[in-house]
Amino acid sequence: MLLIGIIVCDDGVGVKLPDNSDISLSSTKRIVCGRMTPNAESLPTDESPLPPRTERRLLAIVLIVAGLLRLALICWRPESLAEDRDLYWGIAERLAAGDGYVHPTFGHPTAYRPPAYPFLLATILAVGGGIKTLAAAQIAMSVATVWLTWSLGRKLELGAASLIAAAFVALNPLLVQSASLAMTETVCMFLIMAGLRAAYSQPMSYRSVLATGFCCGLVVLCRPTAFLFVQLSTVIATVLVVRRLGLINRVFVIGGLFALTSVLPAELWAKRNHHIFCERIITTTHGGYTLLLGNNDEAYRAEVAQPFGTVWDSRTWQQTLDEEMTAAGLKHSDEVGRDRYLSNKAWAWIRQNPGKFAAASWLRVRRFWNISPSGADAETLPRPIRWGVAIFFLAELSLAAVGLCRLRRSDWSRWWPLLVLIVSFSAVHVVYWSNLRMRAPIEPALALLATFGVMRFLLRRPVATSHLKRFTEHDLRD
Repeated sequence: MLLIGIIVCDDGVGVKLPDNSDISLSSTKRIVCGRMTPNAESLPTDESPLPPRTERRLLAIVLIVAGLLRLALICWRPESLAEDRDLYWGIAERLAAGDGYVHPTFGHPTAYRPPAYPFLLATILAVGGGIKTLAAAQIAMSVATVWLTWSLGRKLELGAASLIAAAFVALNPLLVQSASLAMTETVCMFLIMAGLRAAYSQPMSYRSVLATGFCCGLVVLCRPTAFLFVQLSTVIATVLVVRRLGLINRVFVIGGLFALTSVLPAELWAKRNHHIFCERIITTTHGGYTLLLGNNDEAYRAEVAQPFGTVWDSRTWQQTLDEEMTAAGLKHSDEVGRDRYLSNKAWAWIRQNPGKFAAASWLRVRRFWNISPSGADAETLPRPIRWGVAIFFLAELSLAAVGLCRLRRSDWSRWWPLLVLIVSFSAVHVVYWSNLRMRAPIEPALALLATFGVMRFLLRRPVATSHLKRFTEHDLRD
């Protein structure tokens, strides 16, 4: 992602002059937006109301609470990490056994699931670890995500209020639950926040560009939904750099470094898939199923046409669908053919039923932004917990909406990557199957936006906008 912090002031771009400039500035003057201003150190800043030591202590408490909450849930339901809902454990076991990336049941090479998470599990198994090791890894990544949220909040000039965003992530019921499941949410969220934090580094270095690209490459192989976010962010950042700074040569250098680290993992995966399936699959062969799962007559009758919250048991439909593909001559090993068959079936249904598709899409939007969980897992929760979850998400989303509405024109240059993240994930799940769990990767971004809403509305405190934002070729350190 050339997310490389295209951060500008209200009416132009702040440029830091090189040391050998003909203009004598000493240490007290810089040119900002075409005019002389005091040095950045003398400009107004967002002073923290908390002493640094107090803030560090509070941050440590938040991090400890985040770890303990996730540990408590895992200890309460230790079997949850052993459940293999999406075949990740099965694929990892075959990998660790030396069989390659194959389907755990049928034994044929597969691209049905993205490879990043199964390789993580296979690594754990290869070193002799198991459920406890995975628990420790996911708790560590969760705590790291809390820290990254706080650090990114500082980069967004939220000051000590960044602790509020960190607390939102630490206490988030969806994220606490995600750490107790053998699914991709925790790893995906960590990679996204690590990539964003590297992208917001000031001054930018080639190392931070490489780190951003590496995280982007891995997150696509962890959760293909992130592919749209990476592509949109790259295009927007490139346009902003060229349009506002005109640094064509520097864009080529940065773009090359980013491409090297972000495209390489996907390229290796695509080459492997081309060798096996004769097609360059850069995501998975699971997309057709996910598309059809939310766009078919059975789903419409059992969910869309029913009261909100009704959950469809699709197991019989899945069995019928498998028999239908087998009768059509599509073996389980023909993943590309099956994926294409399901995708064509889904798009045909969408074209034939535009009204039903619109209703189904609206249901997916409501599910994605729902404030309370549904399904079998939710039914096992006591009512007070379900009410607590609903109150938490209602508060978070309301404050995030306030923060979005209170963004000023000068704020968009800092906040656009997070907004693109939220919009891209939301847009994908308008078409593809969705529920509340699909929102997990963007929860830290929502927490930061909610914190912005707190500062702008509840606390009636303006968020300082730095008068000097630097992004020139002199900011890129060798």
